[in-house]
Amino acid sequence: MRVDRIISSAVFMSLSYQKEPLAFISDLIIPLIIFMIVQLGTGKGAESLVGILVAIAWSSGSFALARKLAQYRVWRLMDMFIASPVKPLEFALASALAHLTILILPATVITIIMILLQGISLTALASIVLSIIISWFVGTSFGLYMYGRLADPLRISSVANLLNLLIILIPPVLYPISFLPSNIQLASIIIPTVSLKLLALHLIGVETGIPFYLPLVIVIIYLIIFMILAIRERITIE
Repeated sequence: MRVDRIISSAVFMSLSYQKEPLAFISDLIIPLIIFMIVQLGTGKGAESLVGILVAIAWSSGSFALARKLAQYRVWRLMDMFIASPVKPLEFALASALAHLTILILPATVITIIMILLQGISLTALASIVLSIIISWFVGTSFGLYMYGRLADPLRISSVANLLNLLIILIPPVLYPISFLPSNIQLASIIIPTVSLKLLALHLIGVETGIPFYLPLVIVIIYLIIFMILAIRERITIE
């Protein structure tokens, strides 16, 4: 595996993705509406903003990545890369890195809103970046597994839409976990996106009422499981 080939392919793909910036801004419409409702109703909009950052990082690494790889496979666009020295796994990793770069625009928009809302220190800003990377990394491991398992853009889209509802919109990711009864709060942290959000809140110094070690352990477990599953799936182009 050649690192230089992965990086050069990632740069090429990220430049092509940046030609459609409005596509990424449009994904923020519903989350921002939820944020405004939460902020106007409870004043806890900052927690919603952290949830949005986790959600877009997770989605970019999982759903968007799996769909893009499946589209490349169906359209046979990977053939021109495979004709070059780039191997399928290298191409998949390059695509994952490219999806990390396209997070810059929406993440910047959310961070600016967060700064205007309550102000954040340089330490908190660094923690936000770390939280985004962690969420993207866990999501990418799941995305590579989902692509290797399904490898059909139609099936991936159907699964992605269902999972987006089950692990992003319904659980307390875009809204404060304190809205739920205490017993349901504890049950909800089993969902990876909820634990990622709680971990991010702890990193930037926001009190959640849930011990730091719980989301940390759950995130580590999910990361290990998803990485093992992703490694077991063979990335192909046939």
